Amino acid sequence: MSTTDIQLTSETGSIAVTLRPLGATIQRIDFGGRDLVLGYDSSADQAECTVHPYFGTVGRVCNRIAGGAFSLAGNQFSLVCNNGPNALHGGPKGFDSKVWSLREQTQSSVVFECKSADGEEGFPLPLIASVSYTLNGNDLIIDYEAHIDEASLNGDEVMQDTIANLTTHSYFNLSGLDNPSILDHIVHFPNSLGHMELNSVQIPTGTIIKPDELASMDFTSEPKTFGRDITQVQEFKGYDHFYVVKDIDVITADTSKKQELVLAATVKSPESGIKMEMLTDAIGFQLYTANFLESTIPTKSTHPKGTYGQHAGFCLETSAPPDAINSPNEKVRSTVIIKRGQKWTQKTIYRFSKE
Repeated sequence: MSTTDIQLTSETGSIAVTLRPLGATIQRIDFGGRDLVLGYDSSADQAECTVHPYFGTVGRVCNRIAGGAFSLAGNQFSLVCNNGPNALHGGPKGFDSKVWSLREQTQSSVVFECKSADGEEGFPLPLIASVSYTLNGNDLIIDYEAHIDEASLNGDEVMQDTIANLTTHSYFNLSGLDNPSILDHIVHFPNSLGHMELNSVQIPTGTIIKPDELASMDFTSEPKTFGRDITQVQEFKGYDHFYVVKDIDVITADTSKKQELVLAATVKSPESGIKMEMLTDAIGFQLYTANFLESTIPTKSTHPKGTYGQHAGFCLETSAPPDAINSPNEKVRSTVIIKRGQKWTQKTIYRFSKE
């Protein structure tokens, strides 16, 4: 299984992307004369990291699961709590720490695949996950898929279902770290229905707070910088919240809307003039402003020499809602459940331009 980085180029665009089998990671995005993502120069350095910033593809289930426990089909499952009282991003040895196999490759696309055994990190049934990256013009298109590994079943399994919720946890800095903070980036979430209210350990309460109900969390009414109101969001040292862009009742009633792409976010660096638009068919995304990067990780050779400190990057983690499997709402729970013979899928596009 290769650990060599792979570079994709677009015949019609001005972007190049370097991908790493370790974690199916976006190691580098070259656009506008800058490298727009944080990370490590080498796979070895990334593998040896002890602070665990999750630079790669995270799963089997991204985000938090309350109490590190869930019930599925009448069975109880316990996970490792690696985030206070919660299980986070698939556990201590989630998908971001696996070396993914290379299934397909062309000049402008690659498909990575990883297998997860029954019981791995506490999750039931064997799973096959894949993530494909495709460059089309200046679009980086990411397609996720997960399904139960029928070939690995031994025939006496009680369970018929498992859960999955993958996302890309890349940290972007659209100045290429010429400005080591993203707090000056101008942000707009044009189609946000609001963000999920959280309890003190960052688990959704079930309430969605609309954009006009809390100004410090509102990126919808008008564009604003990450930094304008971040001092008012200090319970978690900054933004680490799930923004909803699709109504679960609507997509449940009309499943054709599940695959519809929504312009979820636009972010622009005033220093570089580079803009990134994010489109997704996911219900929403987690906004994270690198609140816990604390100057312990050295910068890549493509970035100004130093370390990645707090707010050096931002993440837009498209996914089903956090702790969905424990939601009292059956429709929310269904967003992460995979039945035998079915697939969990998701599409996200990062579109780059320079003004």
